[in-house]
Amino acid sequence: MSGLAMLDESETREKMRFDPPVNRHRPASGKSQDISHILANIFKDLYTKDIIGKDTVSNLTKTKRGRSSYHDRYVEKLQQAHSEYNRCIKEADMLESHIIHARARAATIENQAYERMKEKTGDAYDHRGLFTVKSAFSSCVDEDLLKMNNLISPQDYLTTQKPRVEAPAAVKTNPARPTFTYAMHVSREPQDDGYTLIPSPEKINPEMYNSDLSLTLETSSDTTMRIKTLMEPNQTKSRPKWKDEPSAKDRAEGREKLQKLKDKHDFLRNPRFLPPNVQQGGTSLIRSRGKVIKPEHSRKGMEEQSSGDDPVPVFLAKPSVLFFTDYSVGHVYETTLELKNLTSSSRHVRVIPPTTSYFSIGLGRFPGEGGVVAPGMGCKYTVRFAPDSLADYEDLIVVETQAEHLLVVPIEARRPPPVLTLPRVLDCGYCLIGGVKFVEFLCQNVGLSAGTFCIIPKNQWPASNLRSVVRTYFSEQPPFAVSPSLFVLQPGEATVVEVVFFPAAAERSCQVFTVVCDNCQVKDITIEGVGQLIALEFVSVSGEKEPAVTGEVHDLTADHFVRFSPCNPHSVQQKKLVIRNNVHLELPFHWQIMKPNLHPLLPGETPNPSHIHFHLATDDAFHISPQTGILAPCQDQEFLFTFSPKELKDYHSVCHLVLRDIPHLPPEPCDNSILQPVRTGSKVSDVIVMDIEVKGSTEPYQVLLEPYAVVIPGELFICTTTRRQFKMWNHSKTCVFFQWERMSSRCHIIEVEPSTGKIEENECFDFDLIVTGGKPEKVVTSLVCHIEHRHEPVTLAVEVSFKGPIVTLSVPSMDFGLMRLGEQTQTTLLLTNITQLEASWTLEERHNRQKDHQDTQISVEPCIGVLPPLASCSVDVVFKPHCCQQFETELELTVQNGTGCHLSVRADVQSPQVCLLNCELVLSELYIGVPAKGAVTLFNQTLLPSYFTWMAQLHGPQASLCTASFNPSSGTLAPNASMEIAVNFTSHTDLELTEVAALCEVQGMNSPLILGIVASKPKKLSVSFSLPSVCSPADDHSPSVLELDFGDDVILKRAVTKQLLVTNQTAIPAPFTIEAEYFSCLVSKPNNKSDKRCPYIKKPLHSVQAKKVEEKVHEEFVSSLLAHGKGAAFFVQPNTGMLGPFETQTVDVTAYTDMWGEYRDHLIFRVGDLEPTLIPMQMTVKGCPLYFQMTGPHPDDQNQGPIIQFGSHVSGGDTVSRSLRINNPTMFDIRMDWETYNIDQNDRKLVDVLVAYGDAFPVKDADGNEVMSGPMRLSDRSIQTAWEPTHSPDSEGTGGSFQSVTGEEGEEYLTEDDCEEEEACLYPCHTKKKLFSVHIRPHVGSLSDYPYCITPQQIVIPAKSSGTIHVSFTPLTLSGSARDSRCVGLALGFMSLDSEIAACVPGKVGRVQGLDLEPVRIDLLAVVKPAVLLVQMVEDEGVLEFHATAGDLLRGESEELREFDIIQAFQLKNTSEMPLHFRLGTQLPFLVLKPEPRAQRSPSSNPPTGDSQPLVLQPQHSMQVKVTFHCSLPLLDHADLQADEDVPPGVTLVHSGSGQKKLRFQQNLLIHYSNNSLQAVPLRAHLSLATLSLSTDSIDFGFCYMGQTQTIDVNLHSHGAHTYWKSVIESDEGDSHVFKVTPDFGFLRSKELHAASCSQHLQISFTASEDREFKATVVIRSPLVKTPLTLQLQGTGSFDEVYRPSTI
Repeated sequence: MSGLAMLDESETREKMRFDPPVNRHRPASGKSQDISHILANIFKDLYTKDIIGKDTVSNLTKTKRGRSSYHDRYVEKLQQAHSEYNRCIKEADMLESHIIHARARAATIENQAYERMKEKTGDAYDHRGLFTVKSAFSSCVDEDLLKMNNLISPQDYLTTQKPRVEAPAAVKTNPARPTFTYAMHVSREPQDDGYTLIPSPEKINPEMYNSDLSLTLETSSDTTMRIKTLMEPNQTKSRPKWKDEPSAKDRAEGREKLQKLKDKHDFLRNPRFLPPNVQQGGTSLIRSRGKVIKPEHSRKGMEEQSSGDDPVPVFLAKPSVLFFTDYSVGHVYETTLELKNLTSSSRHVRVIPPTTSYFSIGLGRFPGEGGVVAPGMGCKYTVRFAPDSLADYEDLIVVETQAEHLLVVPIEARRPPPVLTLPRVLDCGYCLIGGVKFVEFLCQNVGLSAGTFCIIPKNQWPASNLRSVVRTYFSEQPPFAVSPSLFVLQPGEATVVEVVFFPAAAERSCQVFTVVCDNCQVKDITIEGVGQLIALEFVSVSGEKEPAVTGEVHDLTADHFVRFSPCNPHSVQQKKLVIRNNVHLELPFHWQIMKPNLHPLLPGETPNPSHIHFHLATDDAFHISPQTGILAPCQDQEFLFTFSPKELKDYHSVCHLVLRDIPHLPPEPCDNSILQPVRTGSKVSDVIVMDIEVKGSTEPYQVLLEPYAVVIPGELFICTTTRRQFKMWNHSKTCVFFQWERMSSRCHIIEVEPSTGKIEENECFDFDLIVTGGKPEKVVTSLVCHIEHRHEPVTLAVEVSFKGPIVTLSVPSMDFGLMRLGEQTQTTLLLTNITQLEASWTLEERHNRQKDHQDTQISVEPCIGVLPPLASCSVDVVFKPHCCQQFETELELTVQNGTGCHLSVRADVQSPQVCLLNCELVLSELYIGVPAKGAVTLFNQTLLPSYFTWMAQLHGPQASLCTASFNPSSGTLAPNASMEIAVNFTSHTDLELTEVAALCEVQGMNSPLILGIVASKPKKLSVSFSLPSVCSPADDHSPSVLELDFGDDVILKRAVTKQLLVTNQTAIPAPFTIEAEYFSCLVSKPNNKSDKRCPYIKKPLHSVQAKKVEEKVHEEFVSSLLAHGKGAAFFVQPNTGMLGPFETQTVDVTAYTDMWGEYRDHLIFRVGDLEPTLIPMQMTVKGCPLYFQMTGPHPDDQNQGPIIQFGSHVSGGDTVSRSLRINNPTMFDIRMDWETYNIDQNDRKLVDVLVAYGDAFPVKDADGNEVMSGPMRLSDRSIQTAWEPTHSPDSEGTGGSFQSVTGEEGEEYLTEDDCEEEEACLYPCHTKKKLFSVHIRPHVGSLSDYPYCITPQQIVIPAKSSGTIHVSFTPLTLSGSARDSRCVGLALGFMSLDSEIAACVPGKVGRVQGLDLEPVRIDLLAVVKPAVLLVQMVEDEGVLEFHATAGDLLRGESEELREFDIIQAFQLKNTSEMPLHFRLGTQLPFLVLKPEPRAQRSPSSNPPTGDSQPLVLQPQHSMQVKVTFHCSLPLLDHADLQADEDVPPGVTLVHSGSGQKKLRFQQNLLIHYSNNSLQAVPLRAHLSLATLSLSTDSIDFGFCYMGQTQTIDVNLHSHGAHTYWKSVIESDEGDSHVFKVTPDFGFLRSKELHAASCSQHLQISFTASEDREFKATVVIRSPLVKTPLTLQLQGTGSFDEVYRPSTI
């Protein structure tokens, strides 16, 4: 038991060592502490609301593609915020973990101290709370970390704490621990000297951890590892063996410490006098200290390591660069330069002033005395700038410090130069010679500074004084003058530069003027203009060319001849003449028609000027149109020559073409003429430039009748019209107008139709001869026809015969049959006049002519009359019997002047009897107010026809509640026949009718017939609706299942018609009206019938014209339908009408649209007195209402724009822009956002996934920043926000839901009662904006604004207006190896509606926009080609070769030198489709010649070169380039340069096998294009050098007798070029007179053509004058050889006769 107790006690003590006391606060662990509920309670929504997590940020980062700058900026800011948030969270977590661990460590230390105190006192004071332990939290926490995070540290609330040093217990003393004395005097470990960082030891004693633990928290991971090590309660700590034998490692450490003890101590030095790059040389204030990793390294190694790092900056210059921007001449400007010490020690500084006189520096201002700058302080210097011009200046200030490198502070003075908009080429266009043309150019200063500008001719610059050059207002260089020559422009100001062009020759003039600015900048401008002479050309004349007549006389001055073919008087002939103006100017003109100058001339004879007269023509037969006008530049002008003669004769005139206001030609310039002033005007006059002779003749009319007489065979009826046809032929030269006379007598009429008209040339006309006779006889006569402008008329002979009329009866006999006694019978006879004559007739009973008419039983009405021709009449024969009998008689018809006929009549008279087969009529199906049909049958029981009559009034108690009609209501029944009577019964009540009767009276019967009527209960009105393809049941009265769906792909501006069937289920007719609820229209359908055309139009319209008229009427009709600005309209036809019984009517509903969107509406039906019926309608309209001005509307492919082709351009050229005008015919403002894409053929991408945050295309201001839109207020003054249907008494109940609520301030807001709930949810007015939107579309290309760009990228096209965009193309810069590049791109314009009313009307229309709508597409195409010219040479070697010889430098055969040139030429051809601008550049000895005559330069001057001259080569044009090789004497010096000397590049000395030397010069002619590209043309020149040599280098004459001459021959050889040489004998001892060279000069030239060398014999003679030895040197010099030749001569004189030559 005691063992167990001791074990428990030890475990308790071990546990209490690491746990804090119970009465102290125990901190929570890192896992258990959670304060989120506290933060949520304090910060509410700021802590608990949703945040944007890392997944959202990652997705936004992946979808950022540069499509929207706003989206990119938002994602970047979101990434920064998210990174800052993560960093703050990590720092907070690290700080929280550090505090928790520090508190745990402090609790452990305090618990251990408490246990030690308890062990010392024993059990006597075993009471908790009596011992107090000092807090160890301040020693466990990193105070710097707390202060860095703005937290309270223990030093803030505790007094000054001294380091806690406790005396170690005896049992726990560590003898191996170094003491303080050991550390100060013996140890060689790095000590803290205030400048050097002390590294932490690699090995730390576990027992010393608590006291030696560093208070600086290096990293959170290291701290965590240390804290975890301390918090392991069961970790065993190893102790060193200090009593036992030391190990090998301990012995090695001891020896190392002993060695360190012997080393000499190092003392610190003053860092001021040390270089800043050493360790103790002053720590930099802007760089962090580095920690020494290995403490065992020596100081020397540390210094070497630190010296290899980057140089430490000592001083910092503020500003780093001194700028002077805005300055003027005569002023002094100052600025301050501050030099700040960046080290931890005081430093000296030395400033070297600027080198130029424009900048100066003052004395420095130091923070203290002695010129020393303390750490962190700075000294200041004043820098002054005094400019003497407005040019740019550069200089520098050098600062010398203790650092290895100097500090250089640049000084720059740059004034922003003025920039003029004046183009480099001022084109004055064209002007006539002798005239003056004024052209104005706008010149604006778009720079940031003002400037004074002077315009002078190019040849007057440079000038020493501009005032001497600018003396007048005009700067003149004929044929141009520029004004003003001197002007001043402030930034943004503009002036007008006027150029006067006064050409004196027909050529293109070009002069260069220089624009000089006061800031020493010079710019050349070129003024071009073309002088032209008048040049008109007679191009053609219409019609056939009439041949000339032999012996015909022509006008003396006429240039051209026009003959009109023969014609008739008063006819018109026209010819078109085409005259071409070959001048690039407009020429005003007028025509004059003159009489001809007719004078016969012999062949070769010149007309006499006295025979030429100018008299106006008086016959007025020729006319010219236009009479006056302007001839367009370089275009053909058509003139209409009209010939209209009035008489039979020949006409002859001359037409003069006169040009107005033509300037006189300038006088010829003379040699001694001086510069004339600018001419403000010139003399002008009218000039005849072309004479055209015209002729015409006339002949009489030729008219012929076919046949010449008309004879009508047989007889014609009187008063009848007979037609006969004949023809009239016109064999005249023109059409004829005719008029026929009419023969009208008392009896007969003879005329011709048509009586007037026109017959064309060589055509015939058909006529009708109309003949009408008045009495029977034979007629023979003639008709007269008058021809306009013909003196004699044309006659037509006519012969015809006539006869009388004929009348007939319709029946041969009349039988009245059986009839009732007491009644009369009537029968109708038809009398017909079968002739065209009027007939008088009489019809009466034959045997009663003499009797009284009162006794007769038969009568005729009428009995007499007159029948018109071919007419008929009815005659009533009435028979009224007096008794029952068999009646027979005869009627006689008599015709005046004709033959009569007879008609027999018979009848049988009896009594009638009639009955009803059904006495009761039952009607089962009735409708109120609608007649119901029934039938009853009457039967005649006898053979007599019976007459019956139905009474209109019904009888019975219920007779007043209904009406009835009978058909027939009266009539006659045939014998033994039955007749069905139709009964129309109408009930006016909803009760059942059973007590109603109808009466029928029969003539001859005593009592009437009675018919009983029984009717069931009537029904009410009922209507049904259906679609043509769907059959609705008869009992379906609800239209809710019906819906007019116009489709989901309705094309914009294309009408769509749907049909609706309206069926009346009852027999009750009712009126109906139909209208749309919101998209209604009150315009009627236009009537396109031909009867509405203007009555004055005699001829019918052509089919094309009629179609255009119909299309225009239809467009006006559609525009009136859509005038309300709602985007759509539903046109109903018919909209009103009457719906008959059981009738089904088809209603056409046509939808017209001018705006896209999803539309919904109701069709309101009002039928009779029924309640209105609503039928829903819907459609989705797609398309683009916008169209481009250049292409017009596209009815099919509306979203396809034009194809913009920029053509071919040079690589790296200037930007080309095109303007496109976009029209908006709608009533809404449409915003367009443009994006440009590049299309790559190798792009394998299929789809594009677009992710947008917020609005894909937000509204932007002029600077491209997004504009935040506020809440939309709907004002009744600007936009209609609600719809109000037409109120009627029967629609008041349904109109309340469509009313709008109006506020007190006159503004309307859409309320919840505006629409129905179902419609409101379909198109909500204020929709919640999407936070993110994802769009997937087919891949169109790579989004980029290069090389294509559209500005502005966002544009609003106003309603009923237009907008303009600019499409620009910047040519690509191709690489050296690249070929032609084809740039294919496209631009997409996304349409949006900024107005919410335009975008959505609740319940009626909703319109998608932006990415949800198909964009407008513009295809872009351009080609970029490199700037390359084709070089064509005579030789195909690809190198331009020059061959020269140095001998040509000699002038003749003398030693005089000259320079010469060798010229070679090659061709440059532009094979591209674009002009190329370039410059040619070479280096000496090669030059490019300008196109100037060579005689203008002196022989000693260099030829003018075209290196800097800009050239232009048009497409498919060539240019000859001349290159010269300039040979001069300095070129020969290259031959003597050694290999190690400075040999110019491209110069090579070539040795041939025959000993010939040549200099080879190789260079390139560089073609500098305007796009900074280069093209090289190889140049190579071979210069043959002259080389001299002697056959021997010394001659020894030996002994020669005195006075005797001895001669030796020597050969002088020359290789290569020919040369001149000269010999000189030199001697130091004066012996040159005894030697002689013959000849002593000469010219070495080979006589052969291609010989490589030549030689000459020299005779060297020696004549001794004394008895001694003579020595001399012969020096041979040549101007072409730098090193002379020497020949050593030696001879000895003697008096010995032995050496005397023997004589023969």
